[in-house]
Amino acid sequence: MHGYSTDSGERRVVPLLLASVAIALAWLSSNILAVMHVSLPWWLDAPSTLGYYGLLYALFDNILWRNRFVRNLGLVRVPNLAGRWRGYLISSFDGHVKRHDLIINIFQSWTQISLFLATETSISRSCSAVIQVDDPDGLSLTYQYQNQPLANAMRTMDMHYGTAMLQMSDDNSLTGDYYAGRDRRTFGRICCRKEQNTDIERGANVLEIALRE
Repeated sequence: MHGYSTDSGERRVVPLLLASVAIALAWLSSNILAVMHVSLPWWLDAPSTLGYYGLLYALFDNILWRNRFVRNLGLVRVPNLAGRWRGYLISSFDGHVKRHDLIINIFQSWTQISLFLATETSISRSCSAVIQVDDPDGLSLTYQYQNQPLANAMRTMDMHYGTAMLQMSDDNSLTGDYYAGRDRRTFGRICCRKEQNTDIERGANVLEIALRE
């Protein structure tokens, strides 16, 4: 996966909050060890603030940012796009006359993301991405991709780069435009809807449930 940027201010606030919790945990664990008269060997350091911070950050980045309680507190505004999206695209390559079925698999943490779009003739993967939450038109996802034609693609199709600009609707759908680089010089429209309880989402939910238990 690769990093993505966002206009949400949560990435300035959350690290400070995690650092505060890490300091409190380090102080608490130090006092507990002192009360219990536990003396650690020289090669084993007591739990440090930095160690707690690293653990908390990894936990938040992979699991806690999806938690409904955390979102209700307003700590996270970035949408959870992880999952499988099905839909279609229309392209200027054939005059926008045909709908081409597509599947988009999105893998996402709080700070990283990967998008894989597959059609019957090509596969593309994201190189960079931006998620905007304060856009006047609503949540938006913009990403650059590299497209690789499959063996059954037309000879005129070459590996190329492009950009997609999608808007997220309340009905869990992504809709927007894309355009390819100079090697293709095509453009079109993407429409897709998120499937529920996909393998990607189930994997994340299992980790979250295990943590709660």
